[in-house]
Formats: sequence, structure tokens, C-alpha cells
Amino acid sequence: MEGKIIWSDEALADFQKVPDFVRDMAKQMVEQFARDQKATEITPEILKKARAKFGM
Repeated sequence: MEGKIIWSDEALADFQKVPDFVRDMAKQMVEQFARDQKATEITPEILKKARAKFGM
């Protein structure tokens, strides 16, 4: 069972810049990236690292 990932307010606000048509897929990718990093919360730093990895 995968752990629940929470989003910080700052990361969630920044994530809203992702276009609507890819947001669901991008969210899944970012959350999996966070799990791979053993993170339980997506912070702006985690989001920045995920964007760099996936070219977002």
C-alpha cells in the first residue's frame, strides 16, 4: 500500500501553473517521485526536483 502524500500550500499553489489537460498525470508523477524520495509531503523543493527530472 502506498503512503498518503500531502501537499504543502506553497507547492499546491505552484502546481496550479501546470496546464489543466496534463495536471492529473503530472500530479501522479510528482507524487510517485516524492514516494521514491521517501517524502511524505510535497514541498516546493520536492516539486522543483520533480519538475527538473520530468522536464515540467
